[in-house]
Amino acid sequence: MVGEEVVVELDLDEGKHLQALGTAHGGVIASVLDSAIALNVNKRLVETGRVAVTAQLNVHYLRPVSKGRLVGIGRPIYIGSKTAVGYGEARVEGEVVAMATAVLVIKRALREEAST
Repeated sequence: MVGEEVVVELDLDEGKHLQALGTAHGGVIASVLDSAIALNVNKRLVETGRVAVTAQLNVHYLRPVSKGRLVGIGRPIYIGSKTAVGYGEARVEGEVVAMATAVLVIKRALREEAST
């Protein structure tokens, strides 16, 4: 965590995270962004007995990256009763390499659903 934000970090591994052209696979970057956004939205919802799951993720890849630590930072933009919207950035060495927006569907936490 950095301050109040949950930060997702991944050290890019040539044998695991790069595609055939030698740059990080878009799915790896998307996963980091999705996790960063959803974790920061859920951090605010969990205390109310609710959770959110991603329904839509839009990623904009700004520059290729092939090494270093990929850092995803997300934040909620809007949290309603049924949906939430979040924004995130993926950075390597402080430079933004991708950004994303997400729409999340909000539900009651599973533990509460099982008991009702």
